[in-house]
Amino acid sequence: MKSARREARIRAALRTVDGERVRWLLGKKGQLTGPGNVFGETITEPRYDFVVQKAAAVELERNLLLQELEEGARTVHELHDATGIAKPEIVRHVIALKKWRLVEQVGMKGQSPQYMATPKKGRTE
Repeated sequence: MKSARREARIRAALRTVDGERVRWLLGKKGQLTGPGNVFGETITEPRYDFVVQKAAAVELERNLLLQELEEGARTVHELHDATGIAKPEIVRHVIALKKWRLVEQVGMKGQSPQYMATPKKGRTE
């Protein structure tokens, strides 16, 4: 079980590094910490590092959830059991993933909604 969870985290980490959000932040480091935006505002290196780490952590969790949802319909409880992510965080991630049309509700299991990843051809990754 631990080995499967570790493998899933590695796959999700690779997906995160390849993802647009983290690559964009890494590519903008000079602009964000250097001369600043159009108003001359800059952010400090420690703040930039925090933002990148937070974005990567969020993307990692979302990629873990997407991997599970690509395998089939899951409830929040099942996603928690599979990933160890806190249920309130899963709900926040599912809301964001639904907004981006990467996840959809596909039914109910008892009183719990079941979610599934949308087919890849409909995605704009």
